[in-house]
Order: sequence, then C-alpha cells, then structure tokens
Amino acid sequence: LAGTAAAQSTTPPAPASPSQETTPSRLFPADSKVAFVDLQRVFNQSAYGKKSLAQIAALETSLTASLAEGSKNLQALSEKVKTQQGIVADATWLTWNADLLRMQREAQFAQQEAQIQVEQLQQTLLGTFEKAVTPMIEAVRKERGLWLVFALQPATADAAPLSLVAADPSLDLSAEIVR
Repeated sequence: LAGTAAAQSTTPPAPASPSQETTPSRLFPADSKVAFVDLQRVFNQSAYGKKSLAQIAALETSLTASLAEGSKNLQALSEKVKTQQGIVADATWLTWNADLLRMQREAQFAQQEAQIQVEQLQQTLLGTFEKAVTPMIEAVRKERGLWLVFALQPATADAAPLSLVAADPSLDLSAEIVR
C-alpha cells in the first residue's frame, strides 16, 4: 500500500489533451430530461436579435442627433443671456431668460421622451422575440423528450433572473435555438 502511494505521488497526472480543454461543450446527452437556454445569447446571436439591436441603435442615433441640436441651441441662448446681461434692455434680457428656462424644461422632457421611446421599442422587440422563440424551444423540448427547459435571462422589472450554480455545458440548447 505504501509503495502504491509513493508511486502515485511521483507520477504526475497526465495533462488534459488540448482538444478536451478547447471543446466547450459535448454532445447533448441522449438520456437528459432537462436543459437550459440562455435567452440573452440567443437574442444577441440570432438574425432577429441582430436586426433588433440595429433598429435600437438607429433610433438612439436619431434621437441623440435631435437632442444634440436642441442642446446646441440651448447653449447658444445661455451664452447670449450671460454675455448680454446689462447690455440689452431689462425686458429683452428677461424674455431671453424666460426662453432659456422654457428651453431647459423642453430639453429635459425631450430627453425623458427619447428614453421612453427606446425602452418601448426594446420592450416591443423583446416581446416579439419571446413570442417567436417560445414555440421553437417547445419544439426542441418535445423532439428531445425533455421534461423542462430552463430559460436563463437577465433580471427585469417583470421577471427575476434564473441562474444556474452549476450545469453541464452540453445541456445548453442556445446554439440550437439560434440555428
């Protein structure tokens, strides 16, 4: 027994082969009854998700340009009010100052409205995505004879996240759902 222990301690363990280390997942186990899908990954890698992200980016770009133009006008009037105080008639300066305050309120409202528009588009696109992907997940679940499929998703106001402490990566159906 002592000889066996000594032999084991002097023989280093064989290193894992490179193919084992770089292969992130194995084939889906045929006898598995559960699986999981990373919905964020499916969204980001799917054609629909990429198109949706492009739509959101285009809206954000458009709104940012509009807000930037308003900000530039607001800054110009602010400079005018500061530099012309005491030079122009009090009534003119008071009018400019009132215009400046109004423009600041309008800019704040426009920024809030822009944020709401982006959030509404995101919710619409995610709702459409969920309606489209759910039947696909159900079809894969039935095809593989699974009891249940967990959906990993980020936390939202409407739903808590599901996180797995440990899972065999071969149980991840995300790539299959993307296809």
